[in-house]
Amino acid sequence: MAFKSLADNLETTGKKAEEYLTNTAEYYKLRLFKSSMKLATSLVNMLLLSGAGLFVLAFLSVGLALVIGGAMENYAAGFFIVGGIYMIVFIIILLFAKDVIVKSLLYRFSELLADDDDLSPKEKVEQNLINESEENLNQQS
Repeated sequence: MAFKSLADNLETTGKKAEEYLTNTAEYYKLRLFKSSMKLATSLVNMLLLSGAGLFVLAFLSVGLALVIGGAMENYAAGFFIVGGIYMIVFIIILLFAKDVIVKSLLYRFSELLADDDDLSPKEKVEQNLINESEENLNQQS
């Protein structure tokens, strides 16, 4: 009788361990899906905004080049001047802002991939307090 009880307990333990492993695998699949979707939507959003910004910049650049070229009575010179301005901005960014851009991108994407489950209990409490105070401010408005 004791052996039957022990065998039943071992069988139950085996089933529970198998369920645990299955649930853990499913959890990590869902967590990976959530993180990858956050990253994908952020990238699509960034690409759309960047594309729209490039169109605006292109039209403003052409307009500025035409204004400068009209003032100088040489449209080609206006385009070369605008191109030179962009070359100077590019060199300044290349020399001085490269590290800042890399750090901000790393921070942004690590923020996207970080999950609420990664927070310590203290950080969770702080985040809850921040969320509650924001909700209270929204309700008062």
